[in-house]
Amino acid sequence: MAHIFLADGRSCRLRLFPRAKHQSRRRKAAPQPALSLFAPPDDEDLNDTAAERLAAKVAELCLRNRNNSIILDRMPALGLRDWWLVSESLFQSVWNLRCGRAADRSITSYDVFYFSEDPSWEAEDQVIRDAAALFADLPVAVRLRNQARAHFWFPEKFGAAYPPLTTAGEGILRLPCSAQALGMKRTGQEYIDVYAPFGLGDVWDIIARPNRALPLAHIYAEQTSGWRMEWDKLHIYQWVDEENRRRRKP
Repeated sequence: MAHIFLADGRSCRLRLFPRAKHQSRRRKAAPQPALSLFAPPDDEDLNDTAAERLAAKVAELCLRNRNNSIILDRMPALGLRDWWLVSESLFQSVWNLRCGRAADRSITSYDVFYFSEDPSWEAEDQVIRDAAALFADLPVAVRLRNQARAHFWFPEKFGAAYPPLTTAGEGILRLPCSAQALGMKRTGQEYIDVYAPFGLGDVWDIIARPNRALPLAHIYAEQTSGWRMEWDKLHIYQWVDEENRRRRKP
């Protein structure tokens, strides 16, 4: 299990989801000399996978954005069972730092997806009010949305059908860009959890790649057009659906 070192010197254990089922969680340690100046690393460090090591690097860059760090520390106070800090505030913090910019530069949205079995607007409004009080001292807006309600408003706002969800993580799976599909949360004082259903290669390498879970090509085009102006190192893969492929064939 990888570790993340925080700005104040503390360390947390990182848990990466989903776990790779095909990889063994244990590797045989290299033989150590009989006399060593330093103690050998413990089994946990030896068992880190490449994906976990990359997740630790990404998480540490996300936490250099002070707003992300504060939001993650305070969110458990709201008492929500299933929640993730998601998308823009995370991957754009990484892109900013990888391009030599301040971690929080140009980040306009700090979004939290949560799931509550109460789908009423009144219940969501109360959570939004509680969060507004909790984060009132931050210089940014923190937006919370109950993913149990997303199918009520999504079709009208974005012009695409949206199935009812059962977890907050399912909302992350439907974001139109693979780099957006990233969530982080604190679980107690010991763990930082990272949810990366498509991996973290695109986040680290500053790549925008379409996620075609929903027909949101127009949203993807709008987003990437703006991102191109912010990060000159960004590589953008175009959204090419099956209809466009057929049109291009001779």
